Amino acid sequence: MPPLELEESKILFFKKVFQQEECPPEYEHLPSVSILKKCNGLPLAIVSIGGMLARTENKTKAEWEKVCKRLGSGLGTNATIAGMRRILSLSYHDLPYHLKACFLYLSMYPEDYEIKRGPLVRQWVAEGFISGTQESPPEEVAEKYLDEFVDRSIVIPTSIASTGVVRCCKVHDIMLDVITSKSIQENFISFMSNQHNSATGHDKIRRLLIHSNTNGRDKEEDPNINFSHARTLSIRRSSKRPRAISSFADLKLLRVLDLEGCQWLNTADLKEICKLCLLRYLCLRRTNVPELPKLIGRLKELMTLDVRETSITGLPETINQLERLKHLLGGKYAHYTRISRVKGFEPYKALILPRGLKKMKSLQKIAHVDIGKSYGALEELSELSQVTKLCVINHESGGEKWRHFAKSLSKLCDSIRCLSIIHWLKDDMGLEVLWRLESPPVFLEKLYLWGKLSALPPWIPSLSYLVELSLRENFLDVELVGKLGKLPSLASLKLYSGSYVGTKLCFEKDQFLSLKELIVDNLPHLDELSFEGGAPALERLTLAFFRNPASGISGFQNLPKLKEIEFFGGVIVKSLVEKVKADAKSHSEGLRVYLHDRPIDDSQEPGGISGNMHFSVTRNKQVLRCHSQGG
Repeated sequence: MPPLELEESKILFFKKVFQQEECPPEYEHLPSVSILKKCNGLPLAIVSIGGMLARTENKTKAEWEKVCKRLGSGLGTNATIAGMRRILSLSYHDLPYHLKACFLYLSMYPEDYEIKRGPLVRQWVAEGFISGTQESPPEEVAEKYLDEFVDRSIVIPTSIASTGVVRCCKVHDIMLDVITSKSIQENFISFMSNQHNSATGHDKIRRLLIHSNTNGRDKEEDPNINFSHARTLSIRRSSKRPRAISSFADLKLLRVLDLEGCQWLNTADLKEICKLCLLRYLCLRRTNVPELPKLIGRLKELMTLDVRETSITGLPETINQLERLKHLLGGKYAHYTRISRVKGFEPYKALILPRGLKKMKSLQKIAHVDIGKSYGALEELSELSQVTKLCVINHESGGEKWRHFAKSLSKLCDSIRCLSIIHWLKDDMGLEVLWRLESPPVFLEKLYLWGKLSALPPWIPSLSYLVELSLRENFLDVELVGKLGKLPSLASLKLYSGSYVGTKLCFEKDQFLSLKELIVDNLPHLDELSFEGGAPALERLTLAFFRNPASGISGFQNLPKLKEIEFFGGVIVKSLVEKVKADAKSHSEGLRVYLHDRPIDDSQEPGGISGNMHFSVTRNKQVLRCHSQGG
């Protein structure tokens, strides 16, 4: 994009530093213009320096002049990559010591890679970069570090939850170049890829990133490189084994092993990996490994085991020997909208836990577990006092298995923050046992509830900390909106297929005051969706309709903060899309309307959306499956 004019640069800069478009009077004496001239109108340079200055406690003229001097000649009239690197390098030098290792670690992710919050935080902790406190565990501290990187514009958010939490981010290519150069210079990370090959010339490789080639060639790899001293190895999305990896057996110092998407991984490799006794983080996500070997019990230091998107379900009894394990992640999702707001869980891919779960006292996150087949382990669940996230599913009729689960859940009422309950039988009332929880999880922040209910359990409307609520196939009546509307913290409400059977969904005044995101997914009897003063803070509306609702969608004039409407589904009703687009845009400036992952701009002719569109058979089946499986 072309450089910004000075006045535009000021607005961007002041927004970053002072969170407003103009410089506050008490700071007008600061040399803002001198700093901006050295950025030469380039947004990345402006937000990077602005983010750095925003974090300074004392905004004095002397401090700002010092920064201006460190910028040297800046970018001058001809912006160069070298000049940009010099400016962005200040982001590194300005960081406090405890953040520098986390900053350099970002180079473990290739250019244009979407970095997920959870894995990055868990890797930082496994690396030993983070020291927790009695009040804040290491993962919580690590999340604050990532938020600071966002504030400093070191990373760019690509997915933000309705709560404002950054779920995914990327590193700008020039910033990544700066980080990578620093990592190589300090022998922090070594690389083997098309872009970089810094693995040669070092006696000891500490961390190694092998990025596979899209063209299938690996001639840049040196199979003779010795990385037996490596403590981190990352090989992502590799369809064939890199020549440098003949065996894992010699990598005895490994702490972090990320093999996401490595299709060549086999059982023999896993047996070798299970002998790496110092391993803290193991990611096998999207690999073809069918099961975990019994040797997994040798990994006594393991804190994260990620087997999501694999065929692994049954876990060996030796898993209970992993007494330091914090995060046990399994199961499989399918995503159906542009930024994964609507997703479906594949019910027969849940983990089956053996007896002995009570030994794993460190567990914090368990997802997803088949409680019908993990019956013995379920009885021990109540002894895991540190569990904050729990995702469970049941395929068996009746409430017997849920009764035992409910007893355990009551004993975990003080620790649980995120709870997902799936009863995979459409007409069965097995979840009725949730009505009789002895001690509801009062600190719950996220709840996903899938299964038939006669009415909403009475403890749900009293969850004052609840931020996100997802419902599916509950077949709840018109009282639903009234019961949920008073939840003070609710920012995201997802009403999936069958969750609500009423004909009218009306958001009235003084209801849903904190709601920012609403998903309405093919509610079969819905004839009217209206906003009559409720949900005044709504920013994102995601819709799927098989037919045009008789009384339409109205009240956009009462949604002053609405930024985005997205339509998805196997059937798209052209007339509904056109009417919603016209009505909403007449009341909201800058509103964007999307059809699946494609923005519908103002120049698009009505003919660009055909009749009642049915997407290809494959796409349609996927979405229908989503409608019957859980968003």
